[in-house]
Amino acid sequence: MDDTMASEAKPWEVLPEHILVTVFSYLTPLDRLQAALTCKTWSTCLQHPRLWRRFVCKFLLPVHGKVLVPVEEHVHRIKALVIEVNQRDKENCKNACEALNILAKNKERMLCSLTVNFVGENPLFYAGQEFIAELKLLFGTFGDEPEPFSQLTHVDLSGLDIALDDSLLDILSDNHPGLEYLNIQNKSLICKVSPSGLLQLVSKCKRLKGLCVFQLSLTNDVLTEIADQEAPCLQYLSILYRREAKYTTDLHSSEAWSRLVKKIPTLRVSLGFDHTCPLDRICEAMKPEIPVTELRLETFTRVFDEVNLATNCYHKTLEKMVLQTGNSEELEQALLHMAENCERLNSLFVYCVLSESVISQILELRPQIRTSGAYILKSRMQEWPWVVGAETVEEAEDRLDGRK
Repeated sequence: MDDTMASEAKPWEVLPEHILVTVFSYLTPLDRLQAALTCKTWSTCLQHPRLWRRFVCKFLLPVHGKVLVPVEEHVHRIKALVIEVNQRDKENCKNACEALNILAKNKERMLCSLTVNFVGENPLFYAGQEFIAELKLLFGTFGDEPEPFSQLTHVDLSGLDIALDDSLLDILSDNHPGLEYLNIQNKSLICKVSPSGLLQLVSKCKRLKGLCVFQLSLTNDVLTEIADQEAPCLQYLSILYRREAKYTTDLHSSEAWSRLVKKIPTLRVSLGFDHTCPLDRICEAMKPEIPVTELRLETFTRVFDEVNLATNCYHKTLEKMVLQTGNSEELEQALLHMAENCERLNSLFVYCVLSESVISQILELRPQIRTSGAYILKSRMQEWPWVVGAETVEEAEDRLDGRK
């Protein structure tokens, strides 16, 4: 190319392929489809495997069914799939299930990570059985094949707000023993995963590093099974307590926790309590033997006693605290006591108004909270959403507007 031609060349025509691929990686699948129609060079670049390793499917409108085209075309390249669906529209659900079906039936699939999120409101009496059926097909074997076409290592169904049950977990554990992460803490009103179902999963999936479940499913037997493994891989365990705690006689024994922590001294545990959990069970569940790094008291009731208990039990391990409660002088004193004694505390989210002096003292005692920006501490009531790391109304507005 001579100097005249080089000077007349358009910038997009001389960009190297790896730069184009990097630019295209920021486009949605639908935008990539449009970009591929521009020219042969772009169409070729958009076939690069890097662009399709992590695939985000958003089925928010019926027209988004067009995303199924690249799903089918690049199914052999997709390693991580994220599906977001507005489940209020039947067409969206149909398209999302079709995406799962395409992967389930393709022998060349490379899928190892799956995340499914509902982003709308469930229709009245919606059970979501079509999603359960497709997940069972994806988790299981197809036809006469002795093994699944790919091994899943990461499954996140926390955004799939339908009742999950033992049969689904049985298929998952039977066919994917290399599973490393599982999250089934969704917003379904009921949990159908029994202790025996979870026990079978942890006994078969011995590479589990992260597990997020409801308290109803986690019993002493499950904790003991993990502790009895020759070399347990578990690093993170999240337990959410809800209304079911009212009907549970044993909220995990101190002996079972001590045995587990002795076997896995680096274990990190998250405890969560929502507004349906009976208050009298919270203190019972907060055993000092548990290495709690994150505590969520989202009860919308006065919990200053529980905050003090958390400080006494977890001052050596606690890193993150989330509170949904009402303000009181006792709560402010409890928070100051926590800030003074919990040396590893670096995230604090308090969804009620506190006095300015208390906020200043907390940030002075734990400057790493301000440094991390992972906090919500308000001295004046503001409109929702409360913005993480913004202390004033002006800062919150700036962050929401994208000016900071």
